[in-house]
Amino acid sequence: MYNDIVSDLITRLRNAALSGKVEVSVRGSKNVEAILKVLKNESFIDTYKTADRAIEVTLNPDGGFTHIKRLSRPSLRRFIGYHKIPRPRSGFGTILLSTPKGILTDNQARKQKVGGELICEVW
Repeated sequence: MYNDIVSDLITRLRNAALSGKVEVSVRGSKNVEAILKVLKNESFIDTYKTADRAIEVTLNPDGGFTHIKRLSRPSLRRFIGYHKIPRPRSGFGTILLSTPKGILTDNQARKQKVGGELICEVW
């Protein structure tokens, strides 16, 4: 049994990308679907389909991401204001945040002037 579904999602995506797999199955939840929607909009993954309790994710075959790392954990939550959101890889990376307005990228959060919990960094 997994206690942190988001960490499980990130680990499965990272392992699939490193092993060269194109498809991966993850446990489904509303939070996971919101994260996958943002990753799809940013072209880090190709598609995702919701099944019964699982979500089938198709990775971008053109190399959607090379690095994905969880920033906030259940034992160490990291909350940050919009003016202190880090810029990974000098602005070429993306940070996902859980905000009162939903899951946003770092650029969207800065534009909407909203902070939140850091979820992960991707590039």
